[in-house]
Amino acid sequence: MSDAEFRKTVLTLRDDAVKVIALRIQDLSNWNAAAQARVKQWFGKSDEDARTKLISGLKALVPVMNGLTARNFVRVDSEQDRATGCVPGTKNLDGEVAHVCAPDTATHTIAINRNFCQLPQKSVSRLSSMQLTIVHECTHFVDTFGSLDYPGGYGYTACTWFASDHPDRAITNADSIAWYVLARY
Repeated sequence: MSDAEFRKTVLTLRDDAVKVIALRIQDLSNWNAAAQARVKQWFGKSDEDARTKLISGLKALVPVMNGLTARNFVRVDSEQDRATGCVPGTKNLDGEVAHVCAPDTATHTIAINRNFCQLPQKSVSRLSSMQLTIVHECTHFVDTFGSLDYPGGYGYTACTWFASDHPDRAITNADSIAWYVLARY
């Protein structure tokens, strides 16, 4: 994929994700049985606290994602990546797709690894994707959800299990939030 194709792809995926986030905000506002069931599936509970956290986080996520440009996406271990002030973890670097520095609310830099370009653009069925990764990484920023990556909390199936086993943590799990937004049944 050329640099121009990459830029066009990530910004198109961003735009589409923002539209889906708006639908999730509307679902949470309507708070009907289907909306409650979706929240319960991904977070293990569908109480008012979960609803409030999701509305707040999703409303904060929209302007952050809308503000992303091609310059927000940098290569892992580039000067721009190091300039965020965070040192990425050294575990599973071969498996890493992307990372962010959660406190980096000034630049919202997303460091992209080679593996990102091997993913499908959108999640089909239960497969991770470029789009899911963008949403996942943006939920880490402290001005959105300030989400975390929990062991056992990656992937469609793992996130549904994580929700039932750890409902207290699922609401702050980055992949759970991303799947909640983007999963198509």
